[in-house]
Amino acid sequence: MYKDLSDVDLMVLVKKANHDAFAEIVARHTDRFLALAYRTLHNRDDAEDIVQASFIKVWQKPESWDGKKSQFTTWFYRVVVNACHDYRRKHKRIVDVDDQMFDVIIDPQESEQENLEFQEYGAWQKKCVEVAISKLPASQKDAINLVVYSELPQKKVAEIMNISLKALESLLVRGKRSMAKTVNELNQKADSKNTMLQQKMSE
Repeated sequence: MYKDLSDVDLMVLVKKANHDAFAEIVARHTDRFLALAYRTLHNRDDAEDIVQASFIKVWQKPESWDGKKSQFTTWFYRVVVNACHDYRRKHKRIVDVDDQMFDVIIDPQESEQENLEFQEYGAWQKKCVEVAISKLPASQKDAINLVVYSELPQKKVAEIMNISLKALESLLVRGKRSMAKTVNELNQKADSKNTMLQQKMSE
């Protein structure tokens, strides 16, 4: 019954304290918002806490959402993003680059371990991108996460962030440029360390 209802219909029921309607809203949208919170905070436990607390606020104050002004998801993206920023300001967590990161990548060689090395390289590049995103200013990070990873239309993201499309496009360009620079620097550092390790092994 509830799965067939729209978000608008569900929220009408939530405003009447309908637990089943609220449970459906949570089940329907948790994964997408958990993914966003994780990419913003880079900590799964923190992300889960933020999303849970945000949904609790929906239950406690469902009238905070005005269906005449925005879709539920558009509004809730803003709620989760703001909650993530508030959390980061209070806890001041920083994602540091640990030197042990650079031990995971090795030069490709033709052997029975070639496939494993390829997988390790892919994992390394993914880590580089995560570090690059973590170092972005909050506005650029939000733009990248919402457009690239949440795959939302730019018009909707501009609405969520309360900025113009032109401003959003500028954030995306600058964010991607900064990420490319960080990834390149991390790869150069990894190559340098790998060269040193190989020299030691050949001695």
